[in-house]
Amino acid sequence: MPYDVRWHAAGTTSKRALALHAAGHLGVTPDVVNSGRLCPRCGSSRHGRPWLRAYGVAHHVSLSRSGPHLLTVLADVPVGIDVESVADVARGWDASLVLAPGESAETDVDQARAWSRKEAVLKQRGTGLLAPMTSVVLADLSGEHWADLDAPVGHVAAVSWASATAGG
Repeated sequence: MPYDVRWHAAGTTSKRALALHAAGHLGVTPDVVNSGRLCPRCGSSRHGRPWLRAYGVAHHVSLSRSGPHLLTVLADVPVGIDVESVADVARGWDASLVLAPGESAETDVDQARAWSRKEAVLKQRGTGLLAPMTSVVLADLSGEHWADLDAPVGHVAAVSWASATAGG
């Protein structure tokens, strides 16, 4: 797999989760890992896409939280990850905001999976939900991939990664 996924204990902060994940994955100590967030729209460090450096070297990361569940991913290529509560997605479901023409999602689980898959792709692209979910057509991705992940009961999760490019 071109990525490494980890679930973290309830209450773990995003910063701590990324440091522990990087330490285990890269074989470094958590104290050499720096991470944060950067919003591509406003430049804020209080929200936006996560970033991570170990010994000054940047690594591709993503994270997602739903209730007590925190999920992180590290990769050698651009990557995105998402975890969603099936019940929460069902309560707010609006197919016109999520599904592209020709796509369908009949059950609550189908709807949550569509949401999770598309959000993971948008995170991998670096836009997050600044781009409409309807712009992602899961059956027609070029150079991008997604996979469903095992998730806690009542939740779904997905990861998306870009194909490795020459020199990257």
